[in-house]
Amino acid sequence: MKNIGSFSNFSGLTMLALALILSLPLVAQAADAKDQDSTDDSGENTAELAENSADSVEEVDTNDPTASAWSYALGLEFYDWKEDEVARGQTRPTGNDNTLQGRIVAPLAKGTLGLPIPSLVRFTYRNIEAPGGTSASGNADLLWLLMPKDWGTGRFGIGPVVNFPADEKQFGADVWRFGMGSIVIQNSLEGKLLWGVLVQQVWGKTKANSDSVYASPIAIQPFAVYSISDKWYISNGESPWAFNWQAKEWLIPLGIRVGRLFKTNKGTWNAYAEYRAPIVWKDWPGAVAEDTVRFQVSYTPNP
Repeated sequence: MKNIGSFSNFSGLTMLALALILSLPLVAQAADAKDQDSTDDSGENTAELAENSADSVEEVDTNDPTASAWSYALGLEFYDWKEDEVARGQTRPTGNDNTLQGRIVAPLAKGTLGLPIPSLVRFTYRNIEAPGGTSASGNADLLWLLMPKDWGTGRFGIGPVVNFPADEKQFGADVWRFGMGSIVIQNSLEGKLLWGVLVQQVWGKTKANSDSVYASPIAIQPFAVYSISDKWYISNGESPWAFNWQAKEWLIPLGIRVGRLFKTNKGTWNAYAEYRAPIVWKDWPGAVAEDTVRFQVSYTPNP
């Protein structure tokens, strides 16, 4: 596995999306200041709605993708690729060497940007290193989930997904793709188990100058996080299942993640190591990672 590439080709479109995300705190603060003395029909004000979407004000669950606190993450992912036969005499293609991923999660209280319900924005940027050491921007994506339902121990969200074009086709799809995402998340075992599923489906053109639109493989990501203590946890990691609509085939990985929380007066650091490998892949038409290793550190400031 080769060393990770640098952010050498951070595209203008990705920069624009990132600037939008980073400007959201000012919008959220303005909305809170405007509505801090007003109440909705249930008698809860905007600040309380934001607080109630997490376990508590003092201790936010940093493994909850819908928690009401900003988070900033940086991760490295390395791959070894399978070289079996896709068909008789046809060797399976291999993928790129590694990925550097940055992610920002921005929870928005009710009233922010005029929205009648709370929402959550997640922006993910990927820098891909190809064989030979060439690196560039892969497919960044923006997921905006409206959170219309909160039943105390769980939440439901649904909203649009935008995939930004990669700089070149070798680093990902070099076309815009648009779709929908949805999440259901639930706390169980007196808060020790956090589980749920995130589903995303996007559509896009096969080529930039083409009129034909096709459905990309659907991504179904079941997740479960079990807290061993107030510091250590285990999880199945970021292991989305994919179904290729054209080939009618599944790619299903199995992962294990071990993480530790480091709590400070100002926020919480979350560091983990993850390994995953495919358990269903034989007839998948594209590249398949035989082994994937991921390291990530994230920071969640206290609300």
